[in-house]
This record gives sequence, C-alpha cells and structure tokens, in this order.
Amino acid sequence: MAVGQPQKTVLGKLLKALYHATIHSLPIKQATQLQYYRYHRLWPNINNPKTLNEHLVARKIAWREPADDPRLIMLSDKIAVKAHVAKVLGEEWVTPTLWRGKDLNDCPPLPFPYVIKVNHGSDRNIFVYGPDDLVGAKEKCDVWLQGRTAWRLAEEWYNHIEPELFIEPFIGENGEAPVDYKLFCFEDDIPCIQIDTARFSDHRRCFYDEHWNKLSFGHYYPMEDKELPRPPHLDAILAAARTLAQGFEFVRIDFYDKPSGPVFGEMTFSPTSGFGAFRPPSTDAWLGTFWRDDPKGRFRTSAEG
Repeated sequence: MAVGQPQKTVLGKLLKALYHATIHSLPIKQATQLQYYRYHRLWPNINNPKTLNEHLVARKIAWREPADDPRLIMLSDKIAVKAHVAKVLGEEWVTPTLWRGKDLNDCPPLPFPYVIKVNHGSDRNIFVYGPDDLVGAKEKCDVWLQGRTAWRLAEEWYNHIEPELFIEPFIGENGEAPVDYKLFCFEDDIPCIQIDTARFSDHRRCFYDEHWNKLSFGHYYPMEDKELPRPPHLDAILAAARTLAQGFEFVRIDFYDKPSGPVFGEMTFSPTSGFGAFRPPSTDAWLGTFWRDDPKGRFRTSAEG
C-alpha cells in the first residue's frame, strides 16, 4: 500500500491537470457543462433549463457583458450594494463601512474587532481581533485585489467590479461570527432559507421554509441535525428580501439577525456557481419550478411609501 500510494498521488495530479487543461481549452458553454457533470453526475440542459442549478449555469453563460444586465455588477459589488440597500430599505439595514481603499497601509488605526473584506469576491475575509491578526494581512489583500473570478466559473459580472478593500465592524458576539440567513428569492416566492452553522470548524447546513418548518433536504455540506431557533425578526427579513428581489428571476439574499434588528449581508446571483448538488436531486427540480423567466415585479431604486 505504501509503495502504491505515491503512484496514486502522481496519477491524481496528472488527471487534475488534464481536467483543468480540458476546461480551459473548451468554449465556455461546453466547459460549464463538463464541470456541471463533474459535480452533479448529470449533463445539464442549458438550452431549456428546468432545475435551479441548470437555470444558474444558463444565466452565467448568457451574461457576457454589462449590457446583458448591469444590475448584477452593482448588486454583486459588496460596497455599491450597501448604497442601494440603504436607499431602498433604510440606513439601519446596512453595516457601516469604517474604511475603504486599495492599500491597507493607508488605513488608519481602527478599534478592534473588525473585518477586512474585498468587494469583488466571496470567502475573502480577515477577522481582526487584535494586532496579531494583521500580520500578513496586507500581502493577502494585495493578492486578492489582483485576483479575477476564475474563467471556469463564468461569473463574468464580478470581473466588471473595480476591486477595492473595505472594513466593517465585527457584528458577531463573543468572537463568534453571526448566523446568516440566506433566502432563496424568486421575487415574492421564498421557498427556502439556508442556514450555515460552525462555518470555521464543522461546517454544516440546513434549510427552513418561511414559516420556520425544517425542510428535509441538504446541499453541499453535511446536514445540520439539530433544530435552530426562529430568528426574532424573520418577518421583517422576509419583507425586506421580497422588496429587494423584485425584477429578478432569482437572487439569494443574505441577512443577519441581531438583537437590535436585522442587517443586510449580500446578494448572490449564482450560489455555488450552480455546481452545488442538492440531496436528494429532486430538490433541485422543485426549486427550478419557482424560476421566473419573465419577472413581474419592478426593480426598486429608492424607498417608496
């Protein structure tokens, strides 16, 4: 076994390199189909999508330039979307920005704790509880600012966002990141709410409906078995999500629920890039029935009475 293991490792690396070379050599549609098959073990019907993930990858392939839908650029920009949400919902829904810029060395001293983020990507956060957490932070941020969304993910709207750093106060309690509630929004229809727990230790995931009944399906990560308490401001979160979702076939909108009130997180138009498999797969088809090719709502740009 010990003798054969290095051979398996080398073979695995060769196969991985061959896979990525193949992805980069194909047109974006065929590359996306091949990746979809890798994660779902199904060939997607992109020309006539039915499941949620098929709709998501079809959206990615169709969006090639800002004229296709410039809203996706503004609303995926984690700085610009704050101004939009403040206009539509009110300033109290937005976490304040303590600093923004392109060079972390330009940032003045700030009270701990806080979070360093970039506006043009996901999962790029530095939680700063004290001076030690700033060691290597500038170098990491410089790399993030140079990065583009991978061609293979085809989320081209992110590459039209001018990269920038920004810092927010840490809004968790006792050093723990707050629970975020990710609402799957098809305008007024919100069939499920995704909740992730223990994201930095034993990441698990579960889903509830808008009446806070636990749903019996999973997605990507192991399922969270324990019952989770209903967020105290769920009704306000649902209303805010429906307001922001008008005019879109689908958007996932994230919120935090603090004792002082709910707080907006972000808007995402291609969760897990369309490659996250639901368990059972029939869930994907069920969610696909909510997709609206012709949204009836009107996209809001300001508060209305």
